[in-house]
Amino acid sequence: MSILFQLIVVYLLLIMLSFTSKSLQPVLYAAVFFIFLAYVSMTIIVPFGKTFMQLFDPLPTPFAKLLIGSVVLYYLAELICKHIAEAGYESIASVAQVAIKIAILSLWLPQLSTLIDTLSKLIIK
Repeated sequence: MSILFQLIVVYLLLIMLSFTSKSLQPVLYAAVFFIFLAYVSMTIIVPFGKTFMQLFDPLPTPFAKLLIGSVVLYYLAELICKHIAEAGYESIASVAQVAIKIAILSLWLPQLSTLIDTLSKLIIK
């Protein structure tokens, strides 16, 4: 119930922002978007993620966390890039998307290096 009330407050805030100066609206909308995204992430997504991670405790340790972390990062990147693209900055959105994909790959680098070492040992023998 409190989340519904908070959504209504954010909606009313956005309506009030529509009456501000036209040049300030994109900045104010972006600020409200990122503040609301941070709030929703901390109150809903993080507790859900912790509960969801407990479902995958029987799986091998690093892989479940890496998969879930990769999915969450990719989803947040899509959300942020869509917001940036709608604001008219498609080039910055594509650069941000590439940066997030590189960050996801960097999370997997230790596991990939272990896999490459194992495969190279199998090929050499």
